Amino acid sequence: MHKQSGFTLIELMIVIAIISILAAIATVSYQTQVKQSQLTSIYHELNQFRLPYQILIDQGAGVTDYSPTEMNLLTQTNYCQFNITAPDTGAKTEDAVTCQIQNLNYVQGEKLSLDRNADGTWQCRASLGISKAYLPQPCQ
Repeated sequence: MHKQSGFTLIELMIVIAIISILAAIATVSYQTQVKQSQLTSIYHELNQFRLPYQILIDQGAGVTDYSPTEMNLLTQTNYCQFNITAPDTGAKTEDAVTCQIQNLNYVQGEKLSLDRNADGTWQCRASLGISKAYLPQPCQ
């Protein structure tokens, strides 16, 4: 008798199927992580406006220009076109700092913004076209 060794075709096909499934899961997970990190980066860019915005508020009525230029910050980055809204004294200022998202095809044209509450606290808000799965925790 002749003894054979090795794997059968069925065994090899099962191994290839398992590897394919694991690769598909890893790819989806990787893409989700990339999207989350991009939106977290945008959130951090928005946060850079908080202190300069408060400084302009503290300067009082003499300030008429609430813009990224006045705050010595960029008006645009790779992912954002920034807009600033002058504060509504004593009330909530919606869209105090807004990022119009660009160069990200899965959220192209959507917005991530910071609202300034009357008590001076900030709240992150995202437009409806951005999946909550990709948003940083403070924006959910």
